Amino acid sequence: MKPKLLFLHGSGTNASIFRIQSRKLAHLLKPHFDLLYFDAPIPCDPGPGVLPFFEGCGPYLTWMDDVSGPRAEEAYYEGDAIRDLAREVEQMRVVGIVGFSMGAKVAMGVVRLLEAEGGANIRVVAAVCGTVPFQGGYIRGLLDEAREKAYQGSLVKGVVQAESVHLIGDGDPWRVQSEKLVGFFAEEGRRVIRFEGEHHMPADDAVNREVAMLILAAVDEICGWRMKPEGGTSPERSLYHLSWLA
Repeated sequence: MKPKLLFLHGSGTNASIFRIQSRKLAHLLKPHFDLLYFDAPIPCDPGPGVLPFFEGCGPYLTWMDDVSGPRAEEAYYEGDAIRDLAREVEQMRVVGIVGFSMGAKVAMGVVRLLEAEGGANIRVVAAVCGTVPFQGGYIRGLLDEAREKAYQGSLVKGVVQAESVHLIGDGDPWRVQSEKLVGFFAEEGRRVIRFEGEHHMPADDAVNREVAMLILAAVDEICGWRMKPEGGTSPERSLYHLSWLA
């Protein structure tokens, strides 16, 4: 049985749309993982860039209300919704999560919760164009006191210890949030990859190969794959390669 890798879509899309958006990365990972796609529970309007390409592909869904104010988002992190998702992830023995946009901060919350409760199945989180809890303290580009307080409170709850890969689009309007999300993960296990693009899954084949290799390397220990560094014994993860991805 192959290990399980979970894909969490962004706000205003759904699992079916994300299957299409993530197809390049999924193509590289599918031979080695069972890929799972979950739908968010809350109906909403289509997200940025969803229309017109995905017109009629609803329902469009979101994980939480992160627009109304910090109390609504805080209710998600402290409530049953994230705990139910964490329980499902734990029971299915998922070893890694790929989260896009809001899906990335949901992944952070789920893994941090599981780690706090002693769970250690999740070995890697790939955050693609991730947004950050409470918008990093800002709303529409302006500092908001209530959001800033909630954001700082979330930071002090601890960082995710699982390895992480952070993909940040140079032209992404939410780039600053993606950069702040990096701080929610342990420094020694995180890797930041910048790519040319905006708020979307990367299209570049080389970027997708690098992400796939990093995910595979992170679960190597529990899956028994033999990894080796190119050209010697360099510890840099970017030098690791798998023959089937070459």
